Amino acid sequence: MTAGNLAVSDSQTGPAAAPPRGLHASIRSLPGLPPAPDRVIDLGLPDRFIEDLALKTLYRISTPTPVAIASSMRIHPAIVRESLEGLKRARLVETTSASGRLESEWQYRLTEMGMHEAENAFSRSRYVGPVPVPIQDYFRMLEYDVEVGAPDPVRLARALQQLVLARDVVAKVCLALTSGRPAMLWGAPGNGKTTILELTSEAIHGVTLLPVSVYVSGHIIKLYDDLVHVVVEGDDAGESTQYDRRWMRIRRPFVFVGGELRHEDLDLAFDAAVGYHQAPPHLKAHGGLLAIDDFGRQQVSPHALLNRWIASLERGEDTMSLVTGERITFPFRSTICFSTNLEPRTMLEEAHLRRIPYKIRIPEPTPAQMAEIFRRFAEAMGVEVAPHGIENAVDMVHRASVGNSRSCHPRDVLQLIIEEARFVKRPPVLEPAATRRACEVYFATDPGPAQPPPQRG
Repeated sequence: MTAGNLAVSDSQTGPAAAPPRGLHASIRSLPGLPPAPDRVIDLGLPDRFIEDLALKTLYRISTPTPVAIASSMRIHPAIVRESLEGLKRARLVETTSASGRLESEWQYRLTEMGMHEAENAFSRSRYVGPVPVPIQDYFRMLEYDVEVGAPDPVRLARALQQLVLARDVVAKVCLALTSGRPAMLWGAPGNGKTTILELTSEAIHGVTLLPVSVYVSGHIIKLYDDLVHVVVEGDDAGESTQYDRRWMRIRRPFVFVGGELRHEDLDLAFDAAVGYHQAPPHLKAHGGLLAIDDFGRQQVSPHALLNRWIASLERGEDTMSLVTGERITFPFRSTICFSTNLEPRTMLEEAHLRRIPYKIRIPEPTPAQMAEIFRRFAEAMGVEVAPHGIENAVDMVHRASVGNSRSCHPRDVLQLIIEEARFVKRPPVLEPAATRRACEVYFATDPGPAQPPPQRG
C-alpha cells in the first residue's frame, strides 16, 4: 500500500503490463568489480595518508589482526602487511601475540609513539573506514557508465497501476519519467504527486559501481550513503582478496529531497567534526533519479536551484568547491524530477520552463475516481461499507471540501472513522453518520446530512 491514492483498475490503464524483472534477471549483467591492488603504491594515494588511516584503524579496531585491519580498510591483506612492516620499522606498532604459525593471526598494538601519531592523525581527519579511491579512478569508471538511470517503462506502468489515475495521465507520466530528461509534476496538494515519485523509485533498474569515498588534494569526499544506496552482491561476494572492495555495486539510486533543501546543500559539505566532505544529493544520485518534492518551498529559491541543476544537466557536469576553495568538476548524469503544488508559470521564467520539457498536471479526482479510491482504501484498511456508504461519502467530501476533493481525502476520512470506532469499541463502518462526523472534524465544517440514494425509474 502507498500513502497516496490507491490506483487504477486494468480497464483504466489498458492491457496488463508484464511483470517486472527481478534482481536475479539482471545478475548476468552486473558490472565487474576492479581487481584488488596488492601493493601500497598501487592504491594511488600518499604513503602518509595510508599510514594515518592504518594507525587510526589500529586505534579503533577490537581485534587488530592483519585480516581484520584489511577487512576494515577494504584492501588486500598484502597491503596491510606492507604497511604494518613500515609502521614497525618506525616503532609505531608492535606485535602483541602470535598464535601458532599463522601470520594472519598475529595481533598488533600501537606503541606510545604510535598512540601519539594516531592522535595527530585523528586531529587531521576522524575518517576511519575503507581506503578512498583516487578521484581520477572514480572519474575513469564513470566514463563507462553512460546511462542516466531513467525508470523502466514497463516497471513504471505496472507501479502506477496502484494509483487511481486516468489513462492519459498515466501515459504522460510514463513518457516524462522514462525520457531521462527533466520533468515536473504539478497540481493541487493531496492528489498523489509524491506517491508517484515514490512508486517511480520501484521502476528504476540496473546496477552501477560506487566507491565508498574518494580522495582528492588531501581531502576525503564520502559518496556512499546507507540511507540512499542499496548494495547488490554478486557471485564474487566471497572473493575478498581478488576484487577491490573499496568499490560497491549499488542499485541505481533514488534520491528524494524536500522542503528541507538549503542553498549550502547544493555543494560539498565539509563536516569539521569528522574532517571530511559529504557529497551533495545530486552527486549521490549519479546514474539514478533525483526527485525534488514540494518544489518552490525550499529555503533555496527555485531560480537558484534551476540555475544550478538544469544548467549542469545541459553541460553534463557540475563544479563544486572543497573547504580549502579548490574547485572540482564532477560528471552529472541523472534523471531529475520536480513535484510542486504551484502553477509552473507563476514561479519560473520562460528560460527555466523551456529547460523542463515535461510538465505534467496531476488533476483532482472525478467522483467516479473518488468512489474507487474509497472502495480500495476501505478494503485495504478493513472498514466495512454500508449500503450506499461510498456514494454518500463521496457526496459529503465534495460538499465539505467545497468542490475541492483530493485523492488523499478517502484515506484520511476512513482513518478518522477507524479511530472513532476504536474509541467506542465497535467495528469501523463507512456509513452516513460516521462519515458526517469524520468530515466535520477533518474539514472543520458540517457537510450536512446524507443525500437519499437516486430512485430508479
